Amino acid sequence: MVLKPAFEKMKMLIALQFLLIHSLFGQLSKSFSGELIYSIKKIDVNNIQSTFGNDNPHTEEKLIIYAKDSLIKRVHFNSENGIQESIEHLSHEKKILLLSIDSVNYAVQLPTEKNKDQKKLDSTYQLSKKCFPKVRFAGLKGKPMLLSHPMLSNDLRIWFSKNIPPKYNAVYDQLPGLPLKYYIISEKGLYLYELESFNQYDPPLSIFQIPMKTHILSLEDFIDLLEKQ
Repeated sequence: MVLKPAFEKMKMLIALQFLLIHSLFGQLSKSFSGELIYSIKKIDVNNIQSTFGNDNPHTEEKLIIYAKDSLIKRVHFNSENGIQESIEHLSHEKKILLLSIDSVNYAVQLPTEKNKDQKKLDSTYQLSKKCFPKVRFAGLKGKPMLLSHPMLSNDLRIWFSKNIPPKYNAVYDQLPGLPLKYYIISEKGLYLYELESFNQYDPPLSIFQIPMKTHILSLEDFIDLLEKQ
């Protein structure tokens, strides 16, 4: 009879340890550190709008995303237009655009959203579950969904990974994981993004820092600067 309370206490401690370990692993799974590289390709726009412009089909485009927990750096490479970069701190809800004009570097601080309703992504993209094959992209298993949009005559198939949070490349409001193959509609047409490289590692902090000799400006001050030029 003396051993029973001690045994019950031991079972409770083991259960608490299990819950703690499970909670820690759950928290770890919500973060990602590493590099994601997407290829970007403009596809046939005949079924969208005839007024959309046609880009050079030989243009090479990439989206490179570096992540270190809550830090994100996005590099958009275009072989014709050069490089566009941004740095984002998810925890502090801060985003900075890195620009170069006439060999002068600027870091433009974008205004912080005042409430969560303003952060909602484009609701014209609608997602629905559909049973079609899972596909791997750069080694990541992709779960399928159907994408619909008012400017699309047909639904499109997309894939996402449920193992990485969508916040590292937030494109659709309803997507429950990182997009692996997806589409974006812009004024220039329909663009296909497909993950071609996935590298999980701990990037150096210097990647997410503002380069030296960079002028840090608010968005309002940067607009004023452009108007004076």
